[in-house]
Amino acid sequence: MKIKNAARMVLLDDVEKVAIINVGKSEYYKIPGGGVEEGESLVEAVEREVREEAGCTAEVIGRLGRVETDIFGWGLHDVSEGFVGKVVGEKGVPKYDDYERERGFSVEWHDLDEAIRMIEKNEVDDRDKKVLQARDLEFLKRARGYLEKIR
Repeated sequence: MKIKNAARMVLLDDVEKVAIINVGKSEYYKIPGGGVEEGESLVEAVEREVREEAGCTAEVIGRLGRVETDIFGWGLHDVSEGFVGKVVGEKGVPKYDDYERERGFSVEWHDLDEAIRMIEKNEVDDRDKKVLQARDLEFLKRARGYLEKIR
């Protein structure tokens, strides 16, 4: 399996709604994030992914640790570092690439607990997408714990 280093962010707006990416054609949810490009730091990668997928500039306020996931259908071992961040300035428009547009990506904003419940109840048939959704659910739960500690 090929190793893919990635960064993911639980992104909060000014009223603490969380950005959730609805992957419409595959019927699963994810948080903003993706692969680290050559020469990028983890923070640079997650800030770029947030601009692309959520249409927002973000500031990292905390780290959520690492989650490693095998995505068998893609032949990948995903090593994702998680962050929690806040929107800086106004929310913008996502800049989805062709791959993301074809899969029906759209950004939604939900209360953190609502987002967790929504994903927990979402049944996904595809094994790989189920694993992706579980990975991001773990980051959402870690973010809830992080936020409870700093309040």
